[in-house]
Amino acid sequence: MTHIICFGDSITRGENDSDKGGWADRLKAHCMKLFLKTRKDEICVFNMGIGGETTEGLVKRFANEFNTRLLKDGNNIVTLAYGANDIALLNGKNAVSLEKFRDNLNLCIEHALKHNATVYLINILPVIEDDNNIKKRLLKDILRYNDILLSIAQKQDIHFIDLHSKFDIVKENLLTYDGVHPNTEGHEKAFNLIKEAIFSKSQLTT
Repeated sequence: MTHIICFGDSITRGENDSDKGGWADRLKAHCMKLFLKTRKDEICVFNMGIGGETTEGLVKRFANEFNTRLLKDGNNIVTLAYGANDIALLNGKNAVSLEKFRDNLNLCIEHALKHNATVYLINILPVIEDDNNIKKRLLKDILRYNDILLSIAQKQDIHFIDLHSKFDIVKENLLTYDGVHPNTEGHEKAFNLIKEAIFSKSQLTT
């Protein structure tokens, strides 16, 4: 048996995907179908996304919620998709500083690795900049925080999933009215990219 535990914010939770509830729920449905078809190697997917969450919220809940879903005798996979709220500007400053963002993620990753979990770090999607958004997000900040995510993945020797570059050129077609959340097509694209990364780098079979 395998547990895939997906931590993230509203994008992981599936906001604005009225069709199938987001990429994590699509992954859950895909794994259910696989098990019903083969009746072996069950893969359980847990959607742990919370709307509006930053890595400050993640670090407070990660150990408890990860430990609760940890298989003592099986494969454990963790996905971490954060940054869209950490970069949001509050009084001219990012909600979570670059240094704190890095430290928060490292704490969670180290805890997961200590329990022999396989970790996938997912970078931040591009946005369509809009001064009217309550939470303003700048593309230059996304690039800075994505560089940190790549650096963390390399230093921790964990898997890195690059959604940003796959969305960037056609983001207008993949994001909803707010310029931040994927639409149904965007969630489908994210699901396919994440599924391909996880299944190709593990012993899971599609």
